[in-house]
Amino acid sequence: MQPATKPARPEGFSLTEILIVVSIIAVIAAVAVPLLQSQDSKKFDAAAEEVGNALRFALNEAGRTGAYVLVDAKTASGHLKLIKSDATGADLGAVNDPLTKRAVDIVTAEASSSAPVSMTARFMQGGVPYLQLLIGPAMQLQVFDGPGVNKGVLQAGSGIVLALGTQSVTVTINETTGFVAIP
Repeated sequence: MQPATKPARPEGFSLTEILIVVSIIAVIAAVAVPLLQSQDSKKFDAAAEEVGNALRFALNEAGRTGAYVLVDAKTASGHLKLIKSDATGADLGAVNDPLTKRAVDIVTAEASSSAPVSMTARFMQGGVPYLQLLIGPAMQLQVFDGPGVNKGVLQAGSGIVLALGTQSVTVTINETTGFVAIP
């Protein structure tokens, strides 16, 4: 019988090896978490820019063409559409983006640059938020609640609320000048 020999190296990992691995994981986590959180603010900023640009485009299009443009968040939940219209708020067809030649339809919750930012229109009249804003050729800003349902002149506090988790921000539209402010 041969005597038992002691293995050259004990089986398993030493405490030092485990501490090194845990330290590396902690360093990676310390770097990755802030980077992931900064992506949320970039998504938020991208969504706000997209919505603000759509509102500005609607205002410019109404002034440029001398026609009415309906900013519509009512017909499709989570969408912000620009629609050619008349003084009654009727749907006369989509307003096309001059660059893409496609209908302007903003969906922040599905866009790869801004998901999962939710969007809620709040065009105020009498303290009540509505989902449609009719922009006239002379910058008239009228709140609508469907075709032919004019609720009156846009009031202060109007805009589009964007939300991401517990954060929210409002892209506002001035009730008098039509100035669009992106926070």
